[in-house]
Amino acid sequence: MTGVRPSAQAKNTYELFAGKVFKVPDYQRSYSWTEKNWEDFWNDIKEGLLTHTEHYWGTITLKATGKTLYCEEKEIPFNLYEVVDGQQRITTIYLFLLALANVSNKPALRDSFIKCGNDIYRLELGGLNGQFLKDLVDGKNPQPHIKTNKLLKQCLEYFENQIRAFNRLNDLSRYLQDKTFSLEFIVQDQTLAVKAFESLNDRGRPLTLLDKTKSYLMFMSLRYLGGKLNRFINDVFGNVFINYDIIKELGEQGNISYIKSNRFTEDELLRFFYHYFARSAIQKYNLPVGYDFDATANDVFEIFLKATCNHLKNNQKSLEDFIRDFLDSINKFVFSFKDIISQVEKDCKFKKLFSFLGLNTRIYPLIISLKVENLLNDRMLELIETLDIRVYKVRGTDPRARLYREVISQIKINPNYTHIENGIKSFINEFMPDPLFQHYLNQNIYDNSATKFILWEYEKYKDPSFDDCNASIYADCQKEHIFAQNPKPTFPSYGFDTEEEYFANIHRLGNLCLLEEMFNKQCKNKLPNQKVQYYQQSAIPRTKQSGYQVSNREFSKNDIDNITKDIIRFCLNRWKL
Repeated sequence: MTGVRPSAQAKNTYELFAGKVFKVPDYQRSYSWTEKNWEDFWNDIKEGLLTHTEHYWGTITLKATGKTLYCEEKEIPFNLYEVVDGQQRITTIYLFLLALANVSNKPALRDSFIKCGNDIYRLELGGLNGQFLKDLVDGKNPQPHIKTNKLLKQCLEYFENQIRAFNRLNDLSRYLQDKTFSLEFIVQDQTLAVKAFESLNDRGRPLTLLDKTKSYLMFMSLRYLGGKLNRFINDVFGNVFINYDIIKELGEQGNISYIKSNRFTEDELLRFFYHYFARSAIQKYNLPVGYDFDATANDVFEIFLKATCNHLKNNQKSLEDFIRDFLDSINKFVFSFKDIISQVEKDCKFKKLFSFLGLNTRIYPLIISLKVENLLNDRMLELIETLDIRVYKVRGTDPRARLYREVISQIKINPNYTHIENGIKSFINEFMPDPLFQHYLNQNIYDNSATKFILWEYEKYKDPSFDDCNASIYADCQKEHIFAQNPKPTFPSYGFDTEEEYFANIHRLGNLCLLEEMFNKQCKNKLPNQKVQYYQQSAIPRTKQSGYQVSNREFSKNDIDNITKDIIRFCLNRWKL
């Protein structure tokens, strides 16, 4: 690490803000603190105030930009500093001070910490958070567009509520300014700033691998390309981080369980991208690294990206070409991912694939890669659904090695529609040909993750007027046994000769239907003729028909056989190769 050594000083909050404007640079992560962090922050302040003890915020690392902003209204100059480390901390302090200024209605607090005149905001955030924070400061009540917008607004509201309830506003103001401290580091060199950011976060709250990817590429640009790609890196990753937040928001709105879950992270996004990009890059740049279908996000960063850049660093053109290629590709990849998820609420095909069926995560890199290369049409969506249903759900296997090596990793190299289509068909046919598919469908299938979706699609097949895109009904429906699992009917009634034969049939497709949760709870372990009243109240056409069937004549083993055969015929046609 080269450059001037950072200087360090302990400063109270008033001194920390004095004469400064803080700017969060593009290589920083977006604001991510949540209520647990705000609660800890507030409790620390209260405890310090009530016990008359000082409080230490932690380390704030800044880079001096050499730029001065001048507040003409008050004739005050401010030095502009980039926040290298401590972005979450300084943003939270700023929001707390804003909340205190709002609640106490003290202009002096706003002048000292929040805003000078009409133009100088004492904290500047990048991207879509920048204008949002300014609108918060100006009391415009902006509506959040992305997750980080929402967190900023919720943080301000949380502190305003706590401060109103606390009531000791003057004491709180004095304590915050005079008795809370930070250790301020100032660095001068941009290369040093980027390395400090990476190093400090390696030792503190961990960065995502996507954060590290950005800071590492920035460092390589500064060290070996004279900063030539800095703006490009900043712009691309600004888009990537924003689109990631949008994908999370859209996932919540579209009820996509995987994207809503904690499993879908920025690291997952990097790993998905690797499978689209790596094989083509290895071939194009003759890289001494192999493609790993099972690579973790850390492998992507350490073994692929860092190893590649280190290999190319002595060839300026090759290094620049690779970084540009990487940036252009990840930008398109994440944008395409966002575009796919944005279709969930607009297009029934996407809604059913992601929200109803719950597309297996192994297939995400495939569908995104196809979208990037403009190969994702209706036929390809049907084929992806077939892949998921037959291989990943009904059979329940995970043969990702073949799929990743022979299909996904080849898409960028050879984006030929027919070639890719045939590759997917061949993959499906190898692991789940028609005879094997038929065999699995004829077995105990109640607990299979595809069963609910199969029954739902069968409804549309039997009744074309059925609204098969009604998300609320689908979410409410449960799998119902017409013949219950628990009570044992008198044998050989209902066509069963033995108890063994009964239990061999109750989990077959022909004994299953869809039923709303409230009705399903009422049915419990009743005999079929005791369930008629609930079936006939259902919004599911075939379930209602089953109610009439049971009431008019005894539902029997023969019916299970016939319905199972019909559903299997439907499945072989619906998800055919």
